[in-house]
Amino acid sequence: MQIYILDDDEQVVAANRFLLNAMGHVSLGWSCPRQFLGELEDDKPAILLLDLAMPELDGLAVLGALQQRRSTVAVILLTGHGDVPQAVEAMKLGAVDFLEKPIDARRLATALGQARRKVDRLTEQARVHRCFTRLSVREREVVSLVATGLTNKAIAEQLCVAVRTVEVHRASAMHKLSVANMAELLNHWQLYREKDSDSHKP
Repeated sequence: MQIYILDDDEQVVAANRFLLNAMGHVSLGWSCPRQFLGELEDDKPAILLLDLAMPELDGLAVLGALQQRRSTVAVILLTGHGDVPQAVEAMKLGAVDFLEKPIDARRLATALGQARRKVDRLTEQARVHRCFTRLSVREREVVSLVATGLTNKAIAEQLCVAVRTVEVHRASAMHKLSVANMAELLNHWQLYREKDSDSHKP
């Protein structure tokens, strides 16, 4: 999996690329946050080692931009000794872990394993979100009501339509989402809501 490094200190970028290379990983590095965001392919799964304290755009701002763009990049924060409170805040915003500089190779290996699992989930969320964009407004509405546990009859009453109409929209939505049963439908809805919620975090 591709690993990116973003740190305003080019020497830190070089040192971390050397460490990753020694661990058997290929990496790319940036020292300018705006350049990184401009060149990033949002739909390409990757792991980002992100410096928290940068003068142009700090790590929290970059993390927020990745969420807004629905990026499939999992973030590991790199912090100085005094940045722990901000790093904890970043964890709440979706970062996988934070590592104090200089990076310990064993801790980095553990964090990379966590980040890979996060990338897998982000990738699946992105796929599900693309499926949901193919639903009509009514189909999405029906799915949302199904997810609350309502029966077709109850949904029909709430939407003031025939039960058969609800059945048609529900079947069409399940076909577009490529799900075969209720459990898969509910799982897709949860992933969709999680991704939608993440992208609107402050």
